[in-house]
Amino acid sequence: MPLRDEASGLDALVADLLSQDYPGLAEILFVDGGSHDGTRERLDALVARDARVRVVHNERRGTAAGINLAMGLATGEVVMRLDAHARYRADVVRVCVEALLRTGAGCVGSIARPRAAARTSVARAIVAAHLSPFGVGVAKFRRAGAEGWAATAWNGCYWRHVVDQVGPMREDLPRNEDNDFNARVRALGYGVWVTSAAHAYYRPRETLGGLWRQYRGNGQGVAMTLFENPAAVGPHHLVPLILVSNLATLAALAPVWSPAAWALAALLAAYGALLLMATALAAWRRDAVEAGEHASRLPLLALPAALATLHLAYGFGTLEGLLGRRLARARRLLPRGSAAPARVEESR
Repeated sequence: MPLRDEASGLDALVADLLSQDYPGLAEILFVDGGSHDGTRERLDALVARDARVRVVHNERRGTAAGINLAMGLATGEVVMRLDAHARYRADVVRVCVEALLRTGAGCVGSIARPRAAARTSVARAIVAAHLSPFGVGVAKFRRAGAEGWAATAWNGCYWRHVVDQVGPMREDLPRNEDNDFNARVRALGYGVWVTSAAHAYYRPRETLGGLWRQYRGNGQGVAMTLFENPAAVGPHHLVPLILVSNLATLAALAPVWSPAAWALAALLAAYGALLLMATALAAWRRDAVEAGEHASRLPLLALPAALATLHLAYGFGTLEGLLGRRLARARRLLPRGSAAPARVEESR
């Protein structure tokens, strides 16, 4: 489990892991990326209480680097990575190992069931956005009740020999290292299986600002992966990019070309109608129930804002990543001694 500054939820997280009912659970590796809130000290104290617990220092801090460190130290035939922004039922490890044996897959993951820690309308709207097929619910591991072969998985449980064959996670693909890794798993002929029987609960961001920063970073990760491993990117990853690119282009042309102004108005109207449709569908499906809230409290006014934040941040991040990569390439191609353009920070 890679983590950093998770003191606020650490006690519950540790309790979830120590209560796992899988009898073969041999070790739990926490990979700390330089916490400053007391997380490391509390983990060190836990080592003295439970011989299965090990704490590893991740000086490179990144998630992929932490997972690579842990995979290099793990000793079992099966290894499983877990997200620190989550809660786990006691059967998660056992169910995933059973699915590995039953299906012959190289990787098994659980459904990412979103659950808000806060009770604000915005936090509940963000949960509903994660559940919506118009939000991020298109991936199989985000669909409640999904079962079967998938392109990627959340909290992957792997045969160790598969991990050794695939090689380390790409540390230069932040936010998308798992998609890239699972694409390489599939390229070697090992299937990726998602099971709804494993109960894990993802903790989404609780503010629109936090959601924007998260999905902007996710979009940047997709842009980088497009250059490195296009097989790890699906068509649905590019839809926000198409939306943002069209909005930006039409907005730039609208002041000087009236057809662009009409096209921009039509696109905004169509997008607004889509947001209303998504909100109506969420109300009909009673998505708030999935978040542990009463359906009548579904935040109908905040949900369109959460969906728009998610879409626009993801698309903007992808566009930003693509432009940054092209500018960086152009700088490398400049002849020696030629004047370079003003420095632009490349997105990471």
